[in-house]
Amino acid sequence: MVFADKLQSLRKSKGLSQEELAEKCNVTRQSVSKWETGLGYPETEKLLILCEILDVDLDYLMRDKTATAEDCSVQREISSYESYVGKWVRIFLKDREFNGLHCVALVSIQKSYLIIMNDKGKLGFIDGYSVSTISDFVDKKKQMKLPPIPSKESIKDIGNYLVGKRCDVRLKQNNLLLGLGFNKPGGFYSVTIENISNDEVIACDLNKCKYTSRLSDVLYIKEC
Repeated sequence: MVFADKLQSLRKSKGLSQEELAEKCNVTRQSVSKWETGLGYPETEKLLILCEILDVDLDYLMRDKTATAEDCSVQREISSYESYVGKWVRIFLKDREFNGLHCVALVSIQKSYLIIMNDKGKLGFIDGYSVSTISDFVDKKKQMKLPPIPSKESIKDIGNYLVGKRCDVRLKQNNLLLGLGFNKPGGFYSVTIENISNDEVIACDLNKCKYTSRLSDVLYIKEC
């Protein structure tokens, strides 16, 4: 599915007219019409606004193809994790170098990301596509000592929440050799998050050096 067709389909699924979408993007209806007929293309700033309005990732909006059966299967699997929201769980990952997190709370699911909290009350997120399985954390005695789990409504945008905080950023194992600017094995640790957008993460270390990675290459980000 090309961008124009995908935009029109997403707009209609949200129950928006071209005029309403144009107003939200601060453009004319004619601009939206051109986008949907392939006669024009939105600027990067407008693409990011469209992602927010239509509740999709930039990668999905830009990919010039129909979702594969595998994509749909993985998305259904991520949706199935909703039953664990508000619980302490064990999360096992497909990553070859990092096998998982064994005592975290699943706070919510935002798009394809699992919002988590560790036993110290620190928040972060995991790439849902990298999750292998989730199971209940069954140590009842330890659960009694764990902090309360925040409601999913309290963390509406994990990206905005993490900006300005010191975090560990771990990259997916298969992407360690792509030269993404993270010069330690597996990612970069104890960095300040400067920005998290639909397509990239920007962080700064103690020496004020900036590092940028594609969001799709990130396995997880969590507060230190």
